[in-house]
Amino acid sequence: MTGGSSGGPWFQNFTGTTGLGTQNSVNSFKYSFAPNLMFGPYFGAEAQAVYQAAQSTNAP
Repeated sequence: MTGGSSGGPWFQNFTGTTGLGTQNSVNSFKYSFAPNLMFGPYFGAEAQAVYQAAQSTNAP
């Protein structure tokens, strides 16, 4: 991937016909020794807890 792809979502169990899946990371960084690979942080239990807390607020 090239510049500008940072932050693009990574999905697990994505189905193209429905557009449904679980986002489990984002494009984040590359290493010069592996120019054909993109790396990103894994969204685990902590990220899920933050998401669920945000969904339960009454923010406008």
